[in-house]
Amino acid sequence: MYPNQFEGQNPIQQALGINKNPFKKIYKTCMKNRNQHVQLMLIDGMTYSGFIEYVDQQNVYFAIPYVENKPNESRSTQSQYNVAGYQLYRCMFPLQAVAGVSGAF
Repeated sequence: MYPNQFEGQNPIQQALGINKNPFKKIYKTCMKNRNQHVQLMLIDGMTYSGFIEYVDQQNVYFAIPYVENKPNESRSTQSQYNVAGYQLYRCMFPLQAVAGVSGAF
């Protein structure tokens, strides 16, 4: 028949909708938002804006784009447009430290 997502829990936990593993929901949300621009909130209150590159059962691999503000360099007169590049700052967060992911950007 249909799989029971609350299998192995007592009736009170089933009635309240409490999952046995709360990190499973965070894992699924991170997987759903992979390679998309998201805001990642950690349990200590810090928020990061960037891209989820990869998720495994223990960690979230995150890329934060940033633009370096360099002083005006002398460019050739043939250059018509001032194009700034960006770098990626890659970091890894434990899945247990992630409080939430919002992908509405």
